[in-house]
Amino acid sequence: MDRLLLAPSAVALLVVASAWVPAAADPQITLLNLGCSQYNATPAAAFLAALNATFAVLRANLSSAGGGGGFATAAEPRAAAPAFAMAQCRPYVAGTGSCAACFDAAASRLRARCGAANGGRAILDGCVVRYESAAFFDGPATLPGNTQVCNGTAVADGSFAGAARGLVGDLAAAAPRAPGLAAAAARGGVYAAAQCVETVGEGGCEQCLAVAARNIDGCPPDSDGRAVDAGCFMRSKDFFAVSEKQHRSLIDNGFKLDSQHAGSNQVPLCAVGKVGAILAQ
Repeated sequence: MDRLLLAPSAVALLVVASAWVPAAADPQITLLNLGCSQYNATPAAAFLAALNATFAVLRANLSSAGGGGGFATAAEPRAAAPAFAMAQCRPYVAGTGSCAACFDAAASRLRARCGAANGGRAILDGCVVRYESAAFFDGPATLPGNTQVCNGTAVADGSFAGAARGLVGDLAAAAPRAPGLAAAAARGGVYAAAQCVETVGEGGCEQCLAVAARNIDGCPPDSDGRAVDAGCFMRSKDFFAVSEKQHRSLIDNGFKLDSQHAGSNQVPLCAVGKVGAILAQ
């Protein structure tokens, strides 16, 4: 699916209006990007039946009762109108009931907007869901429609923009070689995280995050920025937009924001759940 109908202005308004709440209470369902193919599948009824079957498999695999791994693929290749689907939750959402809830929100938006379109993808803060009428799991990691989503609230500190760009650039290089193609870090007053869809592999992850880093570089001095693409996701957030309680949570979990790394190429990576959970608040 390389032809998408996007509504970037509407997405931007949704992001500006969104509020930060704890990840434990919120499946992170803020919509960042939604696209549908311009072409409908035929026969439509058979395709929708196959799509519903793949979505049911995805949800079962993402639910905490089903193990909650945070990533799943499903396919109905022998249907009269085949369907292929993929879903992935952020590492700090996976393994909780919030992962399945985020999937439900994304699937609902796709059904409402795309109808019988033969492809679609929805990217939310907490997850991504994509489907096609042909197999795409080994396809390109970056596709038309990749973009930045910035919150429009500038940070007064003049050093923030450089620190944010430096950290996301380093994460773009580190995440493709990290377990699960996901990494998070804090440096120079910035928290950031990067994640690739597991099927894209190291090479596809590198390519996708290189594009994402260029996109998110347009957000600073905004305090909160995201980059979205078919195969990856990045987010950065101002250190001072995070509460003292959230800072203490990081320290208690063995991770300190080490200011001595500011301006260096060394990235103090940590478990994605630690910084990631802060980004989700």
